[in-house]
Amino acid sequence: MGTAMKTVIGAMLMTRRRTATSSALVPSLARSKSRASNLLIGLLAMTTLAGCATAPTGGAYLLPQTSDTASRSVPRDAPLLEVMPVKLASYLEGGSLVYQTDDITLVQASQNHWADDLQAMLTRQLLEQLKASPAIPLSSYRIADTRLSGLEGARLSVSLDRFIGRHDGQSVITGRWRLRDSDGSVLDEGDIQTLTPLADDGYPALVKSLGEGWNVVGDQLAREIAEALPAR
Repeated sequence: MGTAMKTVIGAMLMTRRRTATSSALVPSLARSKSRASNLLIGLLAMTTLAGCATAPTGGAYLLPQTSDTASRSVPRDAPLLEVMPVKLASYLEGGSLVYQTDDITLVQASQNHWADDLQAMLTRQLLEQLKASPAIPLSSYRIADTRLSGLEGARLSVSLDRFIGRHDGQSVITGRWRLRDSDGSVLDEGDIQTLTPLADDGYPALVKSLGEGWNVVGDQLAREIAEALPAR
């Protein structure tokens, strides 16, 4: 036990001297850089005490379900809005949760990952929100993620370059969206930028925060798309 404690103390001192954070550590996303550093030191100590007998464990996460996403019925001959699969920056495609430790460093979690394909979850949730939106004329459109029976319609594309946690205790979602008419002309486009505070430390809180942020993005897109879509 004495040797283990010496190892812990040594690891903690070495961690305080370093400014870079190892990607092998499981961070607790805190509300400030100082608190985040202290939590990382504590997690390192716990891992060292566990030794080889207990391997570090992580989690697999799903985005929280949105509330009030009951789909409406629309006529079969209603105009079509096709929602393309959400495009992700390459570093988000690996399946791991990603967090930002400073202004320039992104780290992929080694033990905490998405339980389902992130692109599929984001696209599915966005579809549900758009289908449930009461905004006119969006509410009179048939909304799908594929072409329906060869119908030509408007097309929404969304790309994300950030879907991450940040060292200051917030989740960050940034990207771009573009709405095209059936003839390919651009009806409207804009930026996506949402910051959502974490209610607590840790990956479950990060996932919930990202889910809340994506709900906000979906609501905003529904309103902006409704303003740009032609009434048909």
